[in-house]
Amino acid sequence: MDFANLDTVSSVVLLLVGLGVFLLGFKFLGDSIEKLSASKMRALFNKAAGNRFAGVGIGALATAIVQSSSVTTVMVVGFVNAGVMTLTQAAAVIMGANIGTTITGWLVWLNQFNVMMYAMLLTLVGLIMTMVSKNNKVNTAGTLIASLGLVFVGLEIMSGSMAGVANEPFVEQALTSVSNPLLLLIIGAVVTGIVQSSSAVTSVLIVMAQNGLLIGGGGNGILFVILGTNIGTCVTALLSSIGANTNAKRACLYHLLFNVIGSIIFLIVFWIWDGFYDDVLMQWFHNDTTCITFFHTAFNVICTCLYLPFIKYLVKLTEIIIPDRKKKAKHKEAEGFMDKRLLLTPSLAIGQLVKQTTYTAGIAVKSLNAAVAGFIAKDDGKFDTISQDIEKVGELSREITDYLIEISAKDISLSDERIVNVLHRDNTDVVRIADIAENIVGYTRKAIDETLVFSEVVKHDLNRLMNLLNEQYELVVDIVENNNLVKIKQSDEIEQEIDDTKKRLLNEHIARMSRGECNAENNSLFVSLVSNLERVGDHLSLMAHSVEDIA
Repeated sequence: MDFANLDTVSSVVLLLVGLGVFLLGFKFLGDSIEKLSASKMRALFNKAAGNRFAGVGIGALATAIVQSSSVTTVMVVGFVNAGVMTLTQAAAVIMGANIGTTITGWLVWLNQFNVMMYAMLLTLVGLIMTMVSKNNKVNTAGTLIASLGLVFVGLEIMSGSMAGVANEPFVEQALTSVSNPLLLLIIGAVVTGIVQSSSAVTSVLIVMAQNGLLIGGGGNGILFVILGTNIGTCVTALLSSIGANTNAKRACLYHLLFNVIGSIIFLIVFWIWDGFYDDVLMQWFHNDTTCITFFHTAFNVICTCLYLPFIKYLVKLTEIIIPDRKKKAKHKEAEGFMDKRLLLTPSLAIGQLVKQTTYTAGIAVKSLNAAVAGFIAKDDGKFDTISQDIEKVGELSREITDYLIEISAKDISLSDERIVNVLHRDNTDVVRIADIAENIVGYTRKAIDETLVFSEVVKHDLNRLMNLLNEQYELVVDIVENNNLVKIKQSDEIEQEIDDTKKRLLNEHIARMSRGECNAENNSLFVSLVSNLERVGDHLSLMAHSVEDIA
């Protein structure tokens, strides 16, 4: 196709086609990188609680992986909403995300060199890899390579479309007719808000510059538009805050303040220093493409450096603007680690779901402890609380199942599919533990109604059994959350001790009955109770060993 002889309408259509191919390539590229680095992504965000510098680095790296600061910010809002990330931690990650998103501009910058033809061949190379190999990781790597090639194909199409209109006088006049800095900034913000991608808008601006087309008629004009794109990219995160809790809304506000305040500062500087673009950037780099790409990165890096020392004060400002809501008496707080926003990145959603499962198991074990304590004391005073905890386990279990189904509908890696299957099984084990707690409540009611009496030896043995189960639960949390296979042996040893304790308790119970030290009426109840507690150990052991299926 002769790009140079295209009419204006065809050039615009071709620009949109090229942009579509470009964005599609980046979408597949981000998905492929995420699949290949799923476990590393989870570990990355788990370290976000370190310090503000680590948060910035994690935000930048995560955004470079998913290829969108909007996606990273929405995920951070999800983490804050789920209560697993503080507002200060989120603020650092958001600043890093703004830096990470500028990598897209540098890929577009490569378009000025004679590498396009070879880069586009990556599409064929990647396609062949996916067709020839049956290995899941090789297929994903092939998709990654093909996607990178697709990015350059989109760039070439956009660049060609610009060649068709670069010499049209009315096009140049239209681009240069707007010179007011504030209006240029608004244009950048509005267009980015509609497209919901500052990377896409900045990429188009760079491609236009490569063909000699500069919005604003040269000078600082293009810089004002780029400042606007940084404000417009906040739209996605702001939309995601609808229905979120107060801290999540503050995280979105911080994202907006970061970009708006930074843009206003630079707007004032460039409005006063009218020759900055020509006097500084062009003197350094000598071509518009490099000037625009460098400024896009420099703006976010400088703003981050300026804000980082004052992060706690900016967070305080968001708390003043969005104060804590007064809790209503019957208000039910969101509980756990699940948030729909995290589904944007399934590997991270799975990581949070692992924590949700162990958290729910903790509620089940808590209800079990209370039920056994009630049995020993023959006290029914906490039955309502135990019932509420058991009901809570049921609700969370259903939410976990629904969340797992939504994750399964995503295009996830084979390793993540295995984790999803394991979590389905673990979820069932957790519910069974809560069911056993409910059984023991029933045993307590019967013991109270029939005035059954158990010896101090029996009570001591039951407490010993519960101590073993609590110790095993703590090990299971470590094994499941941290994939700590080394401790499975220790869990097995406790499980064996639980089995041995059950046998000993039943044998001693029979011996006491034969000596007339224990009433026959207690027999079936005691056997059922001890057998139920031993089953709890079995369910915890199954959860520990489930990790072996994903190792």
